[in-house]
Amino acid sequence: MMSRRGLVLGLVFSAPIVAIPLVQIPMMVWARWAFYQRHPDYVQHSAPTISRAISDPVIGTPFAAMILAVTTIIALALVPIVNGYRLGILARCGAGEERRRRSLMRWLVIVLSAQIIGSGGMVVCTQYTFGNNHDLHMLGSYLFFLGQGTAILLSGYLGSRLVDVPDDGLRPRLALLPRMNALRVRAAKIITATTVLYLAMFVLKGLVPDTIEYTVYYIYTLQEIVAISAFIVYLAMFAPDLFVIGRSLGRERAPLPAGVAG
Repeated sequence: MMSRRGLVLGLVFSAPIVAIPLVQIPMMVWARWAFYQRHPDYVQHSAPTISRAISDPVIGTPFAAMILAVTTIIALALVPIVNGYRLGILARCGAGEERRRRSLMRWLVIVLSAQIIGSGGMVVCTQYTFGNNHDLHMLGSYLFFLGQGTAILLSGYLGSRLVDVPDDGLRPRLALLPRMNALRVRAAKIITATTVLYLAMFVLKGLVPDTIEYTVYYIYTLQEIVAISAFIVYLAMFAPDLFVIGRSLGRERAPLPAGVAG
Protein backbone atom coordinates (compact mmCIF):
# COMPACT_ATOMS: atom_id res chain seq x y z
CA MET A 1 0.00 0.00 0.00
CA MET A 2 1.33 3.46 -0.94
CA SER A 3 2.47 5.51 2.05
CA ARG A 4 1.29 9.07 2.51
CA ARG A 5 4.86 10.32 2.24
CA GLY A 6 5.32 8.40 -1.01
CA LEU A 7 2.12 9.87 -2.44
CA VAL A 8 3.12 13.41 -1.49
CA LEU A 9 6.60 13.08 -2.97
CA GLY A 10 5.18 11.49 -6.09
CA LEU A 11 2.89 14.46 -6.60
CA VAL A 12 5.66 16.96 -5.76
CA PHE A 13 7.85 15.41 -8.43
CA SER A 14 5.19 14.99 -11.12
CA ALA A 15 2.54 17.70 -10.70
CA PRO A 16 4.72 20.70 -11.71
CA ILE A 17 5.69 19.17 -15.06
CA VAL A 18 2.03 18.33 -15.76
CA ALA A 19 1.18 21.95 -15.03
CA ILE A 20 3.53 23.22 -17.76
CA PRO A 21 1.26 22.47 -20.77
CA LEU A 22 -1.81 23.43 -18.73
CA VAL A 23 -0.32 26.91 -18.31
CA GLN A 24 1.92 27.51 -21.32
CA ILE A 25 -0.47 26.41 -24.08
CA PRO A 26 -3.31 28.67 -22.87
CA MET A 27 -0.78 31.51 -22.46
CA MET A 28 0.29 31.15 -26.10
CA VAL A 29 -3.33 31.25 -27.24
CA TRP A 30 -3.96 34.23 -24.96
CA ALA A 31 -0.92 36.08 -26.35
CA ARG A 32 -2.22 35.82 -29.90
CA TRP A 33 -5.78 36.70 -28.89
CA ALA A 34 -4.61 39.71 -26.86
CA PHE A 35 -2.49 40.93 -29.78
CA TYR A 36 -5.51 40.67 -32.08
CA GLN A 37 -7.51 42.77 -29.63
CA ARG A 38 -4.82 45.39 -29.07
CA HIS A 39 -3.50 45.71 -32.64
CA PRO A 40 -6.42 45.28 -35.07
CA ASP A 41 -4.65 47.28 -37.79
CA TYR A 42 -1.65 44.95 -37.81
CA VAL A 43 -3.69 41.75 -38.13
CA GLN A 44 -5.48 43.11 -41.18
CA HIS A 45 -2.37 42.49 -43.28
CA SER A 46 -0.44 39.81 -41.34
CA ALA A 47 -1.10 37.06 -38.80
CA PRO A 48 0.92 37.52 -35.59
CA THR A 49 3.48 34.95 -34.48
CA ILE A 50 4.11 34.43 -30.78
CA SER A 51 7.27 36.49 -31.27
CA ARG A 52 5.24 39.37 -32.67
CA ALA A 53 2.58 39.07 -29.97
CA ILE A 54 5.03 39.28 -27.06
CA SER A 55 6.72 42.32 -28.57
CA ASP A 56 3.85 44.23 -26.95
CA PRO A 57 5.09 44.72 -23.35
CA VAL A 58 1.57 44.28 -21.95
CA ILE A 59 1.61 40.75 -23.37
CA GLY A 60 5.32 40.02 -23.27
CA THR A 61 5.98 40.85 -19.63
CA PRO A 62 3.67 38.23 -18.06
CA PHE A 63 4.60 35.78 -20.82
CA ALA A 64 8.33 36.14 -20.02
CA ALA A 65 7.63 35.65 -16.30
CA MET A 66 5.70 32.48 -17.08
CA ILE A 67 8.58 31.15 -19.20
CA LEU A 68 11.04 31.76 -16.35
CA ALA A 69 8.82 29.69 -14.05
CA VAL A 70 8.49 26.94 -16.67
CA THR A 71 12.25 26.87 -17.23
CA THR A 72 12.85 26.53 -13.49
CA ILE A 73 10.48 23.55 -13.33
CA ILE A 74 12.20 21.93 -16.32
CA ALA A 75 15.63 22.44 -14.76
CA LEU A 76 14.52 20.78 -11.51
CA ALA A 77 12.81 17.93 -13.37
CA LEU A 78 15.93 17.26 -15.43
CA VAL A 79 17.75 15.98 -12.31
CA PRO A 80 15.60 12.85 -11.75
CA ILE A 81 14.97 12.43 -15.50
CA VAL A 82 18.67 12.38 -16.42
CA ASN A 83 19.41 10.14 -13.45
CA GLY A 84 16.58 7.86 -14.59
CA TYR A 85 18.14 7.56 -18.03
CA ARG A 86 21.55 6.93 -16.43
CA LEU A 87 20.23 4.11 -14.25
CA GLY A 88 18.37 2.62 -17.19
CA ILE A 89 21.56 2.59 -19.24
CA LEU A 90 23.45 0.89 -16.40
CA ALA A 91 20.70 -1.73 -16.11
CA ARG A 92 20.60 -2.24 -19.88
CA CYS A 93 24.35 -2.65 -20.30
CA GLY A 94 25.66 -5.46 -18.16
CA ALA A 95 29.12 -6.86 -17.71
CA GLY A 96 31.10 -6.90 -20.91
CA GLU A 97 29.09 -4.07 -22.48
CA GLU A 98 31.23 -1.16 -21.35
CA ARG A 99 31.55 0.17 -24.90
CA ARG A 100 27.79 0.31 -25.37
CA ARG A 101 27.35 1.87 -21.95
CA ARG A 102 29.86 4.62 -22.68
CA SER A 103 28.21 5.28 -26.05
CA LEU A 104 24.76 5.66 -24.50
CA MET A 105 26.15 7.84 -21.73
CA ARG A 106 27.64 10.14 -24.36
CA TRP A 107 24.25 10.35 -26.07
CA LEU A 108 22.71 11.23 -22.71
CA VAL A 109 25.17 14.10 -22.30
CA ILE A 110 24.26 15.34 -25.79
CA VAL A 111 20.54 15.15 -24.97
CA LEU A 112 21.07 17.10 -21.75
CA SER A 113 23.20 19.69 -23.56
CA ALA A 114 20.56 20.11 -26.27
CA GLN A 115 17.82 20.50 -23.65
CA ILE A 116 19.84 23.15 -21.81
CA ILE A 117 20.38 25.01 -25.09
CA GLY A 118 16.68 24.77 -25.94
CA SER A 119 15.57 25.96 -22.50
CA GLY A 120 18.13 28.76 -22.55
CA GLY A 121 16.91 29.83 -25.97
CA MET A 122 13.34 29.86 -24.68
CA VAL A 123 14.33 32.28 -21.93
CA VAL A 124 16.36 34.51 -24.26
CA CYS A 125 13.62 34.81 -26.89
CA THR A 126 11.06 35.87 -24.27
CA GLN A 127 13.28 38.23 -22.27
CA TYR A 128 14.39 39.91 -25.50
CA THR A 129 11.62 40.69 -27.99
CA PHE A 130 11.29 42.56 -31.27
CA GLY A 131 10.64 45.60 -29.10
CA ASN A 132 13.99 45.68 -27.27
CA ASN A 133 16.46 43.47 -29.17
CA HIS A 134 15.42 41.85 -32.44
CA ASP A 135 18.73 40.03 -33.03
CA LEU A 136 18.91 38.43 -29.58
CA HIS A 137 15.27 37.41 -29.84
CA MET A 138 15.88 35.65 -33.16
CA LEU A 139 18.99 33.97 -31.77
CA GLY A 140 16.99 32.71 -28.80
CA SER A 141 14.23 31.44 -31.10
CA TYR A 142 16.69 29.47 -33.24
CA LEU A 143 18.36 28.00 -30.15
CA PHE A 144 14.99 27.06 -28.68
CA PHE A 145 13.62 25.22 -31.71
CA LEU A 146 16.87 23.52 -32.71
CA GLY A 147 17.88 22.63 -29.15
CA GLN A 148 14.48 21.38 -28.05
CA GLY A 149 13.87 19.49 -31.29
CA THR A 150 17.26 17.80 -31.06
CA ALA A 151 16.75 16.90 -27.39
CA ILE A 152 13.42 15.22 -28.12
CA LEU A 153 14.72 13.38 -31.18
CA LEU A 154 17.73 11.98 -29.32
CA SER A 155 15.85 11.22 -26.11
CA GLY A 156 13.51 9.15 -28.26
CA TYR A 157 16.54 7.25 -29.51
CA LEU A 158 17.77 6.70 -25.96
CA GLY A 159 14.32 5.54 -24.91
CA SER A 160 14.29 3.00 -27.73
CA ARG A 161 17.46 1.45 -26.29
CA LEU A 162 15.89 1.15 -22.83
CA VAL A 163 12.45 -0.31 -23.55
CA ASP A 164 13.65 -3.84 -22.86
CA VAL A 165 15.05 -3.08 -19.41
CA PRO A 166 13.22 -5.56 -17.10
CA ASP A 167 10.28 -3.83 -15.40
CA ASP A 168 10.53 -6.01 -12.31
CA GLY A 169 12.46 -6.18 -9.09
CA LEU A 170 15.72 -6.05 -11.03
CA ARG A 171 14.98 -2.62 -12.52
CA PRO A 172 16.54 0.25 -10.54
CA ARG A 173 13.68 1.88 -8.65
CA LEU A 174 14.71 5.38 -9.76
CA ALA A 175 15.07 4.45 -13.45
CA LEU A 176 12.55 5.60 -16.05
CA LEU A 177 9.60 3.32 -16.79
CA PRO A 178 10.10 1.06 -19.84
CA ARG A 179 6.47 1.44 -20.93
CA MET A 180 6.75 5.22 -20.86
CA ASN A 181 10.06 4.97 -22.72
CA ALA A 182 8.27 3.04 -25.46
CA LEU A 183 5.46 5.61 -25.59
CA ARG A 184 7.90 8.51 -25.78
CA VAL A 185 9.80 6.81 -28.60
CA ARG A 186 6.64 6.95 -30.73
CA ALA A 187 5.86 10.48 -29.57
CA ALA A 188 9.39 11.66 -30.42
CA LYS A 189 8.93 10.53 -34.03
CA ILE A 190 5.65 12.44 -34.35
CA ILE A 191 7.09 15.57 -32.72
CA THR A 192 10.16 15.45 -34.95
CA ALA A 193 7.88 15.34 -37.99
CA THR A 194 5.92 18.28 -36.55
CA THR A 195 9.14 20.25 -36.07
CA VAL A 196 10.31 19.53 -39.63
CA LEU A 197 6.92 20.67 -40.94
CA TYR A 198 7.20 23.89 -38.93
CA LEU A 199 10.68 24.58 -40.30
CA ALA A 200 9.41 23.87 -43.82
CA MET A 201 6.59 26.38 -43.30
CA PHE A 202 9.16 28.88 -41.99
CA VAL A 203 10.98 28.66 -45.32
CA LEU A 204 7.87 28.37 -47.51
CA LYS A 205 6.17 31.49 -46.18
CA GLY A 206 8.75 33.68 -47.87
CA LEU A 207 8.53 31.97 -51.24
CA VAL A 208 4.80 31.90 -52.02
CA PRO A 209 2.96 34.37 -54.30
CA ASP A 210 1.42 37.45 -52.73
CA THR A 211 -2.08 36.14 -53.43
CA ILE A 212 -1.74 33.32 -50.88
CA GLU A 213 0.92 34.82 -48.63
CA TYR A 214 -1.49 35.74 -45.82
CA THR A 215 -3.06 32.27 -45.79
CA VAL A 216 0.30 30.49 -45.74
CA TYR A 217 1.59 32.83 -43.02
CA TYR A 218 -1.56 32.23 -40.96
CA ILE A 219 -1.06 28.46 -41.22
CA TYR A 220 2.57 28.97 -40.24
CA THR A 221 1.57 30.84 -37.07
CA LEU A 222 -0.81 28.05 -36.11
CA GLN A 223 1.88 25.46 -36.78
CA GLU A 224 4.14 27.41 -34.43
CA ILE A 225 1.70 26.84 -31.57
CA VAL A 226 1.34 23.17 -32.51
CA ALA A 227 5.13 22.65 -32.55
CA ILE A 228 5.73 24.39 -29.21
CA SER A 229 2.75 22.57 -27.65
CA ALA A 230 4.22 19.26 -28.83
CA PHE A 231 7.52 20.12 -27.15
CA ILE A 232 5.97 20.77 -23.77
CA VAL A 233 3.52 17.85 -23.95
CA TYR A 234 6.52 15.59 -24.54
CA LEU A 235 8.13 16.90 -21.36
CA ALA A 236 4.87 16.29 -19.48
CA MET A 237 5.04 12.65 -20.60
CA PHE A 238 7.76 12.14 -17.99
CA ALA A 239 5.18 12.76 -15.24
CA PRO A 240 4.40 9.05 -14.60
CA ASP A 241 8.13 8.31 -14.30
CA LEU A 242 8.61 11.24 -11.91
CA PHE A 243 5.62 10.15 -9.84
CA VAL A 244 7.06 6.65 -9.43
CA ILE A 245 10.52 8.06 -8.67
CA GLY A 246 9.10 10.40 -6.02
CA ARG A 247 7.00 7.60 -4.55
CA SER A 248 10.08 5.37 -4.39
CA LEU A 249 12.03 8.06 -2.57
CA GLY A 250 9.19 8.41 -0.08
CA ARG A 251 8.96 4.70 0.60
CA GLU A 252 9.89 3.92 4.16
CA ARG A 253 12.82 1.60 4.62
CA ALA A 254 12.19 -1.74 6.23
CA PRO A 255 13.26 -1.74 9.89
CA LEU A 256 16.61 -3.37 10.67
CA PRO A 257 16.62 -6.61 12.63
CA ALA A 258 17.09 -6.29 16.35
CA GLY A 259 20.70 -5.93 17.36
CA VAL A 260 21.83 -4.68 13.92
CA ALA A 261 23.33 -1.21 13.96
CA GLY A 262 22.03 1.40 11.46
